[in-house]
Amino acid sequence: MKLDILGCSGGIGKGLKTTTFLVDDTLLLDAGTGVESLTLEHMLQIRTVLITHAHVDHITGLPLMLATIFDQHQAPVDVYALPEVISALQNHIFNWIIWPDYTCLPEKNPILRLHPLSVGDTLQLENKSVEVLPAEHPTPTVGYLLSNAATSFAFSGDNGINDRLWPILSERRPDLLIVDVSFTDDVDELARLSGHLTPSHLAEELGHFSHNCPVMITHLKPGFESEIMNRCQALMPHRDIRKLQHGCLTLPLK
Repeated sequence: MKLDILGCSGGIGKGLKTTTFLVDDTLLLDAGTGVESLTLEHMLQIRTVLITHAHVDHITGLPLMLATIFDQHQAPVDVYALPEVISALQNHIFNWIIWPDYTCLPEKNPILRLHPLSVGDTLQLENKSVEVLPAEHPTPTVGYLLSNAATSFAFSGDNGINDRLWPILSERRPDLLIVDVSFTDDVDELARLSGHLTPSHLAEELGHFSHNCPVMITHLKPGFESEIMNRCQALMPHRDIRKLQHGCLTLPLK
């Protein structure tokens, strides 16, 4: 499985893009500002988009991508998300005020199709199995476990302390875990209120995760990346803890 990290920052700035992962060239996992890294030709290949939640840093690239490929698309783009996220997209984005409603444009072959899902669902998409994982965040949110015959990876989504997640992942044993650690330990209350992890939270959470796969840290707040990573690695020297970086990963990791 090929995983292109187009965006993985918890903010924007020069060289920083928000959450956007491209899987095997045709499936987007979240659609943040990293979508702008794609060429027009590559955007036209996108067939499926999995959205974790409706926060703008995870969806802002979707309406812009649809507008870019509108005149040339040959097949609709299928977007999968929680019902609350679909409602947010319909009511607040594709509402003819903020952006055109691409679920009815063009009239004979709309470019956008919206599909609701629920935690615990397993979908067969793009020759992959996609399991919808529970997440803890102030807005309805999920994570995803993607697998094929050879490999698998899990993405927590924006996610705080979450007792429901770790028994599932311990059983599934993914080859890679991508997990949100946004804040430093000295803003513990802010992290809890905003539904994100700190390094100390992650160390406690991984104590419930029996599988020892590589763990890649995403969604780090700009300016605090080194502090967060150094603390994560100091707290968990027995774990393979890495910072998620822009670029291409081939799974399983070598």
